[in-house]
Amino acid sequence: MSADLKVSPTSWIHQLKQQVPSTPTPIDVRPPVRGKCTVEHVTTDAKRGNNQNTLVANIGDGTDAINFLLVEAGCPAHLRVGIDCIVGLAGDRVEWFEAPDATVGMRARVGGELMSRDAACKWVQRWRKALIEWQQTNNLALIECSPGGQAPDGTRYPSRYKVNLLALAAATVEEARGSNLWKRGDLSRALELAAQTIIEDSPETPAYKQRFRAPRRDDNALLKRNPKMAKTLLGEVARILHKRGEDFNTWFDEFAESIRQDVNVHTIEDKDQWTNLSTVEPEESHGGGILPPTEAQQAASDVCAAVDLLSSVGASEFLATMKDETTEKVTSDNVTLRELVTKLPEYVERNADGIESFIVRPKDAALIQLDDCTSAERDHVAPAAFMVIETSEANYQTWLALPEETSDGERKRVRDRLLRGEWRTSANVGAGGALRFPGSLNCKPERRRADGSLPRVRLVQSAYGRFTSEAELEAAGLLGKPAPPCDSSLFNPPRPMDKNVHCSIPSYEKCLQSVELKRNGKPDRSKADLLFAITCLNWKVAFDETVALLKRFSAKAKSRRDNYAEHTVRLALSKIGT
Repeated sequence: MSADLKVSPTSWIHQLKQQVPSTPTPIDVRPPVRGKCTVEHVTTDAKRGNNQNTLVANIGDGTDAINFLLVEAGCPAHLRVGIDCIVGLAGDRVEWFEAPDATVGMRARVGGELMSRDAACKWVQRWRKALIEWQQTNNLALIECSPGGQAPDGTRYPSRYKVNLLALAAATVEEARGSNLWKRGDLSRALELAAQTIIEDSPETPAYKQRFRAPRRDDNALLKRNPKMAKTLLGEVARILHKRGEDFNTWFDEFAESIRQDVNVHTIEDKDQWTNLSTVEPEESHGGGILPPTEAQQAASDVCAAVDLLSSVGASEFLATMKDETTEKVTSDNVTLRELVTKLPEYVERNADGIESFIVRPKDAALIQLDDCTSAERDHVAPAAFMVIETSEANYQTWLALPEETSDGERKRVRDRLLRGEWRTSANVGAGGALRFPGSLNCKPERRRADGSLPRVRLVQSAYGRFTSEAELEAAGLLGKPAPPCDSSLFNPPRPMDKNVHCSIPSYEKCLQSVELKRNGKPDRSKADLLFAITCLNWKVAFDETVALLKRFSAKAKSRRDNYAEHTVRLALSKIGT
């Protein structure tokens, strides 16, 4: 279905703009009936299937498709007004377009006709933040947002949007119109089932895109930028002292001496609001005993370096998590790079108690994580990595960065080929890109040492701004052969000779072996269940019997207490158009 999205995502949108009725026609309003259209344009419901290209039909179908998609996604009601405005502003544009906050806000008119321009902008900013947070929480990208602002050269730009929802709605309408339900006149049900299928094809891309590249944080950039900033601030101090009639040189000499006394220039690791990290007192407990000052300073250095490394490869959005390793209770925050730096003191202090692990997941960069690497595996991959860490004794994570324009599908393909390389023995994809933050304690109970101390995550290798590519990895002999394509014949198996009676039951095990593997190396049971249901229906197994067979053979269907099996078979019905 994803291929269909790329081929003709806006076919019905163009029809809306081109097919305007030449003469007025009567509107027939009837009592609502489920599955039927209540407002008709020229034709009745019975004839509508043969006259799908009328303006009102297209508007109704497109609106219905968007509604069903948002319902399937669980969209909160308070976000719908802004979504409607952005969809309207998009028109037939499915790529990025600019829309000033004032334009969006005045369209919404949430404050009535007397709403001021400033109030409209503030409302849009709050709405956009809530939309991004909801999409990030649910791993959706129905509307990608890139907030505007001032570029480094001083130019101001409006916010940008990319409405993937339009392409999904177009695909929903096209799939519904090709189903038997549509041909039988049950239009609403056809659109509803199509939306349940299409919403799964929501693009795997971050809902938030940073409009302007974050400033570089490598050593050379910081040495150039920070003194310049200090010079500007000191200039303000000089003007204030001049107004007071005080001598700036005297004040500066005292200030410089206080800096020399307070800061050890050999171990300076300041990061905005957490300068105390590099001056941990020896008597301070860290969950695993007393740390020597040198180890504390090294931990602070690793924390600082990890921030710079992630920034250098384009990471600017993160899911920061504190995980209680004893109760497995998790608290998470979606943060930007700046917010991560601001909250680091809090995260580090909580981690120092030796109970909660500090874990960060980069969300908007094309990164590959290779977890549980041995020393030999680390040495094979390290030349192409921008960061290598040791999470516990002789247990390594290796991180690679692909070019920023790499799509998520391309990243996964390269990752899978890496894991098929001959060099691999125990390396895996890890827990969804979870980075145990360098410098923090690994609080897993099984990692605790015999003396009761906990291992500290250690930065082993760093290469600022180090990007690699599939071609480079191929030349280094790190990539295995691409995965063989899935046997597509399983989705359209041969039917028995007698089309009214099924003569056998499909093999659930064969379906399980035919689907792709998840990150943990196990088959995706949801896809196996759908494949099994499709096969049963193609073999003329009745709906209720297919549900029963799924509950019989599928461990997931057995364990679920909701209508999971029925929902899976309905999805299978929509796939084959029955």
